[in-house]
Amino acid sequence: MPSGLKVREATATEGAEESRVVEGCAIVFNRETCLYDGAWGKESEIILPSCVTPDFLREQDIKLNLLHERGASLARWKQGEGSLKIDVREDGVYFECELPKCDLGDRALALIKNGTYTGCSFEFYAKDYKLTNRAKQGEPEDLLITHEAFERITALTIAMDPAYEDTSVAVREDWERLTKNEKRLKEEEDAEREGRHVMDNRDADRARDREIAIIEAEMR
Repeated sequence: MPSGLKVREATATEGAEESRVVEGCAIVFNRETCLYDGAWGKESEIILPSCVTPDFLREQDIKLNLLHERGASLARWKQGEGSLKIDVREDGVYFECELPKCDLGDRALALIKNGTYTGCSFEFYAKDYKLTNRAKQGEPEDLLITHEAFERITALTIAMDPAYEDTSVAVREDWERLTKNEKRLKEEEDAEREGRHVMDNRDADRARDREIAIIEAEMR
């Protein structure tokens, strides 16, 4: 999965407008993320694919905000309709929208392009989850929250310091404005990134299998 900001801007032809389409990954499945690591211990969480399904999405009213500000909404998904597109894939939840032509949209576009906004976050109500303390006796707590179902999702957020480092946000180029050479280079970059994505998933699977084996061994 791509991490961080990946902006590949096409060179606009004379008179053509630059792309205002923003896309990214807001929720990552099956990837352990550390939420807190301090004096009292550590807390991490994993979001399972069962938390966000197409049927679940069709019931949601989700805004795309800047920095968790409710008054700074850029787009909206309302039971499958609206200016925000959301897609559930094998590795997470992806979104796409065309930024509005207003002060807020212009600010978001500029700050995504210059690398100030690099990822995403989201707001949700938990429903079903498991809590596991992986710490050995006498050690600080090492809590793992495994989310199995959400009650609802209220917002996706474009963020500067996302808790999930594997989330991403980028400005999408207009494919029709790319030259033949630019298209070839883009296809090569996409193929290379997809290769890394596959390896990342395999590494995550191996790490998860090791964690499960350790937990099962401690329970015996």
